[in-house]
Amino acid sequence: AAGSAALVEATLQRLLKLVELDAERCAVLVCEQFANVADHSSVLQRLRGYPKMELQYLETLLVRRKLGHWKDSDEHQRFFDAHVVRYVELLCTHSPTAVLPFIMENEALPLRECLELCRRFDVTDASIHLLERTGDFPLVLKLLLGDYSAALEKLHGTFAEPPESARPALARVVKRLSAIAAARGQDAGSKEASEALWWEGLPDARRCVGLLEQASEMSARNSNIMTEAQLEELWFGLLRRTVRWQEQVAAAQGAKTKRQVGMASAFEELVSQAMAGLLAFLSLPRSLKWICEEFGPSRLGIWRGPVRSLLSGLNFQLGLLCAAKAVAAQDVVKPFSAVKHRGSRGLRLAPGDLADAAAADPPNDAGRMPGEAVAAVALTFVPAEVGGLFKVRLA
Repeated sequence: AAGSAALVEATLQRLLKLVELDAERCAVLVCEQFANVADHSSVLQRLRGYPKMELQYLETLLVRRKLGHWKDSDEHQRFFDAHVVRYVELLCTHSPTAVLPFIMENEALPLRECLELCRRFDVTDASIHLLERTGDFPLVLKLLLGDYSAALEKLHGTFAEPPESARPALARVVKRLSAIAAARGQDAGSKEASEALWWEGLPDARRCVGLLEQASEMSARNSNIMTEAQLEELWFGLLRRTVRWQEQVAAAQGAKTKRQVGMASAFEELVSQAMAGLLAFLSLPRSLKWICEEFGPSRLGIWRGPVRSLLSGLNFQLGLLCAAKAVAAQDVVKPFSAVKHRGSRGLRLAPGDLADAAAADPPNDAGRMPGEAVAAVALTFVPAEVGGLFKVRLA
């Protein structure tokens, strides 16, 4: 133990020179060798000047949760509570995409402190998640719609003037979009085309798709909490922003290159995804009215697919309403009365016949009473499907 402590102290004293020699191997040394020391707080204090190394060290202790680092779960929980805010701050600074997954896996976090950090470092997806937990939906919608507008603009820029590093991935995306468009035109595309992730390999496209998915998941979780006006603001806003870019691309003059055709198809896919959310969470008649008012001057070709899906949804709703109306208007008493009438069978016996039957069937040693024979005879006249319902009428 004394030798280990001496190694830690010697390493920390020479940390600056070690980082200058090889920062990556120094980080590995600190995470693997120092994770078993008794006083993690002193190590973290010395690592304050090396935030990436501090991040890796905290990740080793907080996320990987190696049992050998702790005496018991209580000790680990105390360390977690003391350093998790600092870990979130380092994630916001050096790995913002990892903030939301960490927050979703660890719901019992200091909400106010984490939200303040996410807002300060503009980590929008994590901010939206935390604001949703507080119920501040107006601010959630503002952040989500603003982030989506920026993502659409970046996607347009990637297609219009792609950087050299993104050209191979963009070419593959354009090829997949062409296959999807061809399959849609035939109304029966291959399974491979219909299931293709057209945005794969293109981060800007993945960002747009991810925000639409996030909006759908949030709406599903909070459909009973969010007001109708908030849901409309969300989905009408997402659809409006996407269609405006689609109109801008369609209005471009000159011959269309493959990349421009792919860009139009990409926005068409995003419109389709936004329409799916609109159909799921909003009133269809209200949505159709809004589309006609908002996009009356738009080209009909842009709205052919969305309006067709909207009318299909309205037709399905109309079918359900008609079926419900037919069931509600049906006289359900009459069919039951007919069944009851068919099951009611009478047997007319004269008093003399009943007396003769009783006399012919005296009590016996088996204990059968007089008249049971009459009942047995009556039962033979009752149809089997009636289930034993019968009447005996005496004249």
